Amino acid sequence: MRPAIPFLLFLLIPSLPALGSEGLPAAAADGTFPVRLSTWQPAQGEPLLVEAIPPPRADNVVMIWKGREIPMREEGRGKFLGLIGVDLQEPPGDALLTFRAVRGGEMFRVDAQIAVREGTFPVQELTLPKAMTQFDGETLKRINREARRLEERFSRVPSPPAWRFPFLPPVAEFRPKGFGSRRIINGEPRSPHAGVDVDLPAGTPVVAIADGTVAFAGEQFFGGNSVVLDHGGGLFSIYYHLQHGDVSEGQKVARGERIGAVGSSGRATGPHLHFGVRAAGGRIDPSLLFTLPSR
Repeated sequence: MRPAIPFLLFLLIPSLPALGSEGLPAAAADGTFPVRLSTWQPAQGEPLLVEAIPPPRADNVVMIWKGREIPMREEGRGKFLGLIGVDLQEPPGDALLTFRAVRGGEMFRVDAQIAVREGTFPVQELTLPKAMTQFDGETLKRINREARRLEERFSRVPSPPAWRFPFLPPVAEFRPKGFGSRRIINGEPRSPHAGVDVDLPAGTPVVAIADGTVAFAGEQFFGGNSVVLDHGGGLFSIYYHLQHGDVSEGQKVARGERIGAVGSSGRATGPHLHFGVRAAGGRIDPSLLFTLPSR
């Protein structure tokens, strides 16, 4: 697991007035305001904790990342928090992150550049029976239908963030492996592994990493018995290969509440939990959520 990254301050306006007696910044003349990120040089697959301090009495504070508008959550007086994710296949180089706030009829906006670094991912070579890698037409239709169904849920307009720090690992013995693995199956390159695998005995309890709502609960071809939680603010957690799920779609769940048990359903060679996270659309290393600095 990577070490926690220090939280860096970035003032978009070098001559920003000093904080007032109540700890709130005055609005800048050019309509910008200070923001902070956990890092300005994230690697592929890394989450970013974002803090914005808009002018006093501003509301509707949002981030805009990859064309998606992501609501932020007020955390204490005048401070707003959010999470975005740099997708594990995001091209290295500069990327734009925009912040926007409104006060009355006045718009405030900050355009910030981050520098995406190339990630380091393992290469995993697997030899599997053809029955696990080659599918007939009807099976392919099912696979594509299930993928579209999940993408539709991930792309819905985000609700306000329900998550709070700290996030809770989904299992008591959390020893993740395999995020971003470039898989070569029977000699053919496949899509990278967009989550982590945790090997555990069947029946091991699986819990919600944060408060949220069940966005999906059901059986899938690849994921088997699956649960997806919507934590608001564009943050989703994903749990595959469950022995069984204990929740239903639309249900509210609390941080630490049991949602299922480790199993080997779907396309699995043995009991384990596949655990993934999407943050503002980006597929990120979920283990890094537990190293983010709490604010």
